[in-house]
Amino acid sequence: MNRSSWVALDASTDRRSRARTLARIHRRVTEGATPPPTLRRPIAESWRRCAVAGIDPERGLAPVVRSADEARERWRSHPLSIAEPVLHELLADVHDEDGQVVLACDSDGSLLWIDGEPAQLDAAHEIHLEPGALWSEDAAGTNAMGTALAIDHPIQVFSAEHFSEAAHDWTCSAAPVHDPETGRMLGVIDLSGPASTAHPHSLALVEAAARVIESELGWRIAERHTRQLSARLSAPSVVALGLRHRRAEPGALGVEALGRDRARVAANGGWRELSRRHSEIVVLLTMFEDGLEVKRLARELYGAYGLPVTARAEVSRLRRILGDRLPRGTHRLDGPLDADFVVVEELVDEGRTAAALDRYPGPILPSSRAPLVVEARERLELRLREAAIESGDPALLARWLETPSGRDDIEASRALVVALREGDPAWSAALSRLRRLSRG
Repeated sequence: MNRSSWVALDASTDRRSRARTLARIHRRVTEGATPPPTLRRPIAESWRRCAVAGIDPERGLAPVVRSADEARERWRSHPLSIAEPVLHELLADVHDEDGQVVLACDSDGSLLWIDGEPAQLDAAHEIHLEPGALWSEDAAGTNAMGTALAIDHPIQVFSAEHFSEAAHDWTCSAAPVHDPETGRMLGVIDLSGPASTAHPHSLALVEAAARVIESELGWRIAERHTRQLSARLSAPSVVALGLRHRRAEPGALGVEALGRDRARVAANGGWRELSRRHSEIVVLLTMFEDGLEVKRLARELYGAYGLPVTARAEVSRLRRILGDRLPRGTHRLDGPLDADFVVVEELVDEGRTAAALDRYPGPILPSSRAPLVVEARERLELRLREAAIESGDPALLARWLETPSGRDDIEASRALVVALREGDPAWSAALSRLRRLSRG
């Protein structure tokens, strides 16, 4: 589907003529006619969903499902509440186009926040475009907020493209906002106003604002994780305590898991690449010298509903590769181990940051979501990062920034610019990188 399918009209379109045409199409379709090819596909599909849901196009207003006070209270605790400065900037960007409002809905379509000029807020109130109203598609018919939620895609809705006749004098552009960590839809942001204000750039502005909000959410999540991981560094860690028992010795089982989604092990006279699941098992068992009880292993691999029988079967298959290094009847690795991620952590412990960076091609099993693997991965990244930043050494900072873990590290980039002298040949490149990362 091309971009024009999501935008209601181009800059040269006669808005009044298009509104009249859409009104005729709307009347015929709601009387039972088939949507014509001139109706945008996302709108035609939305109208079909509305018909199936039994939406009455003449009934008018979105239902008000909670009080304004309840909506405001819900907004205060909602993740999207951090978006207010961005939404105010969005409103400022269109200040020359009279009568527009900006608003935010949660993932259910409940309108939680709105702002604009008093006169336009009064007009919005008349069609229940107000905190506490439910603008999901199955409650209010085709509209930018509800339809963007229904299809998980930015969309602009103009005039009689709205299924409800009460909204035919309006145009709106909405974009979903997602949790950058989980991908879960948090809600939508929207720019709405009289049909006379319709312009194709409105949707682009809203999309850009949504990406800025997601970026801000991402930074906040990263900062929270950094604080949590920093706290772990000052307390005994199950992961770290296990790793300290795994020093390299002659005849050790080699394990390579850094910068690889599929680990390699040196077994039976040669290196073998493991499946992703076997890679996670080897990394987990490397962390625990005494092994893991099968129920715990199942939980760490598959989550709360992991079945021990499944974990036991995977260990049995892995045993065919590792032989007596994974003794029968146990879930532990026997004998000395030489794991690359253990070596790097030990080098950091010893203050040998340069040597640690030499041995660090990337994070531990980057695509793994096993909780303890994620913890070990983030812990090692954080320790390397802090060692590089605290050193103030331009060479170490530059090497950290060259790693997959550090390439987008804005704080380390800032530290490198400070560490370099302005006349240094590398200073301009470092400053350029910092500016690029700051622009997001």
